[in-house]
Amino acid sequence: MMKLSQIFTLILFSFTSTSFAAIEITDNFSVSGFGSTSITKSDNSTPLFVHREISDETCYDCDTIFGLQADWLITDELNASIQLVKRPQDNWSDPELEWAYLAYQYDDLTFEGGRLRIPLFLASQYYYVGQAYTWSRPPQEVYDSILGFTFYDGLSVRWETDISDDTAVTVSPYYGFERDNTTEIGPDKITFDTDLVAGIALDVSGFNYRVHFGFMHTQFEMIPRTEPFSKLNIYTLGAEYAPDNWHFMAEIQADNTQANWYLSGAYHIGEFTPYLVYGESHHRRKSSSITAGVRYDITYSISLNAEWQGVYMDSDDYNRFNTGQFVIPAKAIGEDKDAQLYTLMLNFVF
Repeated sequence: MMKLSQIFTLILFSFTSTSFAAIEITDNFSVSGFGSTSITKSDNSTPLFVHREISDETCYDCDTIFGLQADWLITDELNASIQLVKRPQDNWSDPELEWAYLAYQYDDLTFEGGRLRIPLFLASQYYYVGQAYTWSRPPQEVYDSILGFTFYDGLSVRWETDISDDTAVTVSPYYGFERDNTTEIGPDKITFDTDLVAGIALDVSGFNYRVHFGFMHTQFEMIPRTEPFSKLNIYTLGAEYAPDNWHFMAEIQADNTQANWYLSGAYHIGEFTPYLVYGESHHRRKSSSITAGVRYDITYSISLNAEWQGVYMDSDDYNRFNTGQFVIPAKAIGEDKDAQLYTLMLNFVF
């Protein structure tokens, strides 16, 4: 029987015009897919956003995502899932295995092992599924704060219970094993030799709301080495609320080096959903941004976004060679401290 927390999640997805399709191969095996592609351009030659690197040259593949997912219900209690994704930073010939795990359910507990999604944010589980959220991209202030790392190899336990007729609670502790994570930030390739990842996620959800708390502790060494073995504690808090045709979301992320947050509001008018987002980053990526856009749901599985975003930085931070949301400091190449970004985005699921 489906738990209240799962029902509430589906209801909230309906408010955000989320539709997940699947091709049923057999009664217990299905395949689904998703993708996004855009035409985008800014008025600043400095590359903008981690792994997307949008500049003043019209870009047709900065946001390109394509994913395939297979789900196998082995028994009533045991299932397996695998997801392969061509992310914005990947070549088509080298997609990433974003998750691959076995899950076993016993009463209110679900045990998972394998490659799993880091459950830090409201949109973590569907981060690459553009059809699942209103904006063209998840707000960079929060979602770029961990440099695009989205998964770990390890174990998790999820406990789900209904504490009333209209409220459900989910608690998910997790542990990740040692692995190397490599990312490219502008011209630099950085490897994080991660010793461990450990954390917990807590969700409280109702028919039209959800509150999410996340914590992750990690120990790692950066290569090239800039300092001795580092420890990082990451805290996140998010909430979404969908009264009538409105949908509000807000999240905050904080760790040893930065604090980031955003507030988003959207209103559904038939197939159209206009939205506004305001976000701020402090300390390491100090900047702010305003986003205005409209989403048009062409069908239940295809949508189109038209979006403008302004990204801003104080003069003092610019003169201190702060990167803000740029990949490299705009000051270093003599560019302006601000950027205006224009995007036309297509999302789909099947």
